[in-house]
Amino acid sequence: MNARIVTALSIAMLMPEPAFAQSLDGRYSGASSIAGGTGQCWGNAPAEGVVSGGTVTIRYVTYDGTQSPIAATLGKDGSFSATQAIKSGSISYTGRVTGKRITATWKGPECYGTLDLGR
Repeated sequence: MNARIVTALSIAMLMPEPAFAQSLDGRYSGASSIAGGTGQCWGNAPAEGVVSGGTVTIRYVTYDGTQSPIAATLGKDGSFSATQAIKSGSISYTGRVTGKRITATWKGPECYGTLDLGR
């Protein structure tokens, strides 16, 4: 392999986290909202999120009372997906962090909805 290519690859691997990823770090707050479902689905629940070092952690009380946090690794574009165990199964999340907002859709066994958190 050409010495210049090896050097360029070595430098690229040592470069710090991209500015975009660093700009996502911080605290976010907002709510989880129920969009519908077949079970006992109740309204909005306050939610908080923290982004740090390429990971997003979101805390709120789910529709069945589960309080465990959701944690996911961010993709290069700020996207994430996660699964959270709840009493009746699990909730799947798909979302994105933009630096100003964390938005996601979620779907559980009985209910589905959205997360919307801002700085």
